[in-house]
Amino acid sequence: MIRKNPRLLIVEDDESAQFGYQRYLSKVGYEPQAVSTLKEARDIVAQKTFDAILLDLKLPDGNALQWIPQIKNTYPGVPVLVLTGLGDIPTAVQATKSGADYFLTKPIDMDELKANITKSLEYHALRRKNLVNQRLKRKNEPFFGNSDAVSKLLRYAEVAAANETVILIQGETGSGKGVLARWIHDYGQRESEAFVELNCSSLKGELLRSELFGHVKGSFTSAIKDREGLVEVADGGTLFLDEIGDMDMEVQAQLLKTIEERSFRRIGENKLRTSDFRLICASNRNLRQKIEEGEFRKDLYYRICVFPISVPSLSERKEDIPGLSEHLLAEFGYSHLPLAPDVIELLKRYSWPGNVRELRNMLERAMLLASGENIATSHFPGMDANVPVVESNNENLSLDDIVKHHVVKVLQSCNGDKNQACKILGISLSSLYRRLGKIN
Repeated sequence: MIRKNPRLLIVEDDESAQFGYQRYLSKVGYEPQAVSTLKEARDIVAQKTFDAILLDLKLPDGNALQWIPQIKNTYPGVPVLVLTGLGDIPTAVQATKSGADYFLTKPIDMDELKANITKSLEYHALRRKNLVNQRLKRKNEPFFGNSDAVSKLLRYAEVAAANETVILIQGETGSGKGVLARWIHDYGQRESEAFVELNCSSLKGELLRSELFGHVKGSFTSAIKDREGLVEVADGGTLFLDEIGDMDMEVQAQLLKTIEERSFRRIGENKLRTSDFRLICASNRNLRQKIEEGEFRKDLYYRICVFPISVPSLSERKEDIPGLSEHLLAEFGYSHLPLAPDVIELLKRYSWPGNVRELRNMLERAMLLASGENIATSHFPGMDANVPVVESNNENLSLDDIVKHHVVKVLQSCNGDKNQACKILGISLSSLYRRLGKIN
């Protein structure tokens, strides 16, 4: 993807030339920034992302020729255009051999400069796109299902992928929120850039702040060296914050400021850094309820809930179970397909509180138990017993009541072993504790 207003770094010690480049390039749609020395150039590329570098070789603190291979090694997608005098053409040719994309002789023709910058950006964007297409061809395309609910979900996802707005994906644990977030990234404008994921429920306080924003050495007890945060790593790409409803209030405030200003500071550092990332959030919690309980910021909620997408639970789209099951088994290398009708019927009768994740775990276990033979209902031990049966006199039970009943039964069948219960349910330990807290 080429940015709407590509950022250019101009490394030139002649102030009048600097002014001329900046004035012209600003008019034709670029965001130029100029420095005068090699040291300044090295410092600024470590702090900010640029789409191209215009580089004069003869600088007050040395020849920039040796810096070009370092640029190409660290930032392979950033084109380098060398600006050189007529007498330095042999050196410029050597610079091209070192990795520079073009060289232009002074005095610079501005139209030629613009044309070369455009060609460089287009070439590198096309190269990144080809690499991504090759990567996508090598990996398995996710299968969401064929139900009406999934068709509606994918229509929303296509709109989300085509735009840069902030997305909030809501749905139960294990329903596929992370897979959908990755799909949106892969089919969006930043598909060639990084997809950076963080589960906010796994870290708290200072550790979460450090993971998001980075830290400098000595800023807290375990900070033994400088470290960049995931906001910084995601520059140009997508930052996916899973289970954002579990984020500490203090970190929520810092995240809100970063979203609004696209700038942040590492822990223990005064330097302001910038990052241009696309934000996708996900939560299995009711964020409006958490706002009422004082556990989630209202201003952050309205900032991330620009384009909400709800992922239906597996129990709400049981017609997808046959297709999902066979797709997952094919991924495992199972060849005895299609599944027997009685197996499909058993899978459809189950409540799936752990959603697609639990389905995946159950199918993998069944395939192992089948040992190369056809999967049968006997390869799903305990599933019949775990299907919550609603008696005629209890037909008004809510779905929440049925799920609670099932969680308790699984836990009892595991003799209170919560880790084993989590494996059967296909949910995390923290999710199990939350469910148990509601059940009391």
